[in-house]
Amino acid sequence: MPNRSKRTLMAAARGSVMVCVIAALQLGRGASLTGLLPWTAGWAVIFAAVTWYTWWFYGDSPKALTLRTKAEAKKLQRLGQ
Repeated sequence: MPNRSKRTLMAAARGSVMVCVIAALQLGRGASLTGLLPWTAGWAVIFAAVTWYTWWFYGDSPKALTLRTKAEAKKLQRLGQ
């Protein structure tokens, strides 16, 4: 599995676990579901943003894509001769 996928899945899993823990703690303290929903939704949005940023951060940079394209072109040129 590529590094980008692994890190993104780990960020999503951490976020999911944290949202569940926050919800469980609040419910354990006697919070109602209507009072819990805004906080849980807010944390879910924050962790979704962290997951998206992880996916973007570990993506291929334009420089890496250019180098990969050049290497593949050289390989095809050598194989064509």
